[in-house]
Amino acid sequence: MDKLICENCELDSEINCLGRYLIDNNLGTKFFDIQNSYLQSGRQICSSCGSELSSKEYFYENEIELFNKLGRITAESFSDLSLYDGSDEDNLSYDIGEYFSEPGEHPEVLLQNTVGSPMSIGDLIDERLDFIPCILTYIEPAILSYLNENILGIDLDHEAPADNNTDVLTAESKDFTSRNFYGLNTDEITSAIDDLVSYVYTISDEQLTRLKKDEINDRYLDHNETYKKLRDVFLGLYNHNYGVTVNDKKLYRARLMDNSEIERLNKCEKESLKKAALTPPVGIPSQGRWNFGGKPTTLYASDKYNQLTREIREDSSEKKVVIFNLETNKPRCLMPISLLARQSKLYSMLTESVNKNDSKKYKQEYVLSNLIGKIILNSHYDGIIYDPTIYKNSGSKYNDRPMNYAIFNSDVTSLDCFNDIIVNGFFYL
Repeated sequence: MDKLICENCELDSEINCLGRYLIDNNLGTKFFDIQNSYLQSGRQICSSCGSELSSKEYFYENEIELFNKLGRITAESFSDLSLYDGSDEDNLSYDIGEYFSEPGEHPEVLLQNTVGSPMSIGDLIDERLDFIPCILTYIEPAILSYLNENILGIDLDHEAPADNNTDVLTAESKDFTSRNFYGLNTDEITSAIDDLVSYVYTISDEQLTRLKKDEINDRYLDHNETYKKLRDVFLGLYNHNYGVTVNDKKLYRARLMDNSEIERLNKCEKESLKKAALTPPVGIPSQGRWNFGGKPTTLYASDKYNQLTREIREDSSEKKVVIFNLETNKPRCLMPISLLARQSKLYSMLTESVNKNDSKKYKQEYVLSNLIGKIILNSHYDGIIYDPTIYKNSGSKYNDRPMNYAIFNSDVTSLDCFNDIIVNGFFYL
């Protein structure tokens, strides 16, 4: 019998890690389609961990089907495999022995230094997906099934299917063989994405600081070289189809409200509830993020409600964190901000922690992220996927941080850009 998976379950964290891996392998659109189709709400108790759930809290159902689909999509990231039959070693052993061996030297000695070694499928899967040890047990059969059907070219009517012990060569192994023996061109071919974002490595702290200051007065931005070059970077990324298309998505949105406001929410009709959920407060909100007060310029949301409780700062003990349950229902092309490369100065400054002890309500740290959001909006993207900074540190590249979303509204005078978004209800903490 299928169990549920809620936000408190370990497997939920690993699904998030897997999502980041698939986004990096250009499979993010398929991942989000699968994720959305298995998220539901309305259950009071998680059958996996026993946690009490709000009736508006999302959880995964039909885990067997979910894991099967996640396994098959994950297998698509292993497209660089080929079956290993020993022919490379046989051919090279003969050639080395014929032309390159010193008198008395066995070809195997040279062979070890020239041929990329094969490895078993099982070892390769374990190595590449070591960041999801629990979920791997459930998705591995579907990975093997997909590899047999679509990548390894096995005719199952005439051949035994590959299993965990079957040896394979990766494209990297074959390149190693060619590079060390056949003398092919070894120049590193830089991918289009690296070329497009290479500018971010050259930006100085001085330029970034100046860019922050220029955001205060928009009329100067078109004369700022850093701004113009960054705009070209994002336009280039969009024109090269870099991004994740999200067709449907289930998300959470948080607001701080007192008891009287919550009481009014309980009496709201559908459209009034939506306006309360999506419209930012007049003035500077509690987190210090700059916005046009009272106008829905950008919808900030997360795929995990417990992330929102980490980020939102209570003004007083009288206010509660209200979590709205949202669904989006139209295709949006979103930019994963991690494409800027995590080791760049720009990414570092974008993700720097906000100084909560600063007495100023408006936080300077948000200026650059607002500016980048503006550039990305003008580069035809519909929003951004970005990492939360207020979260536990993780040594893994594919960590279990929730994914935050900034969905753009191109017309700040109304909610028309968000007509597709449904507010199913709310709960408070």
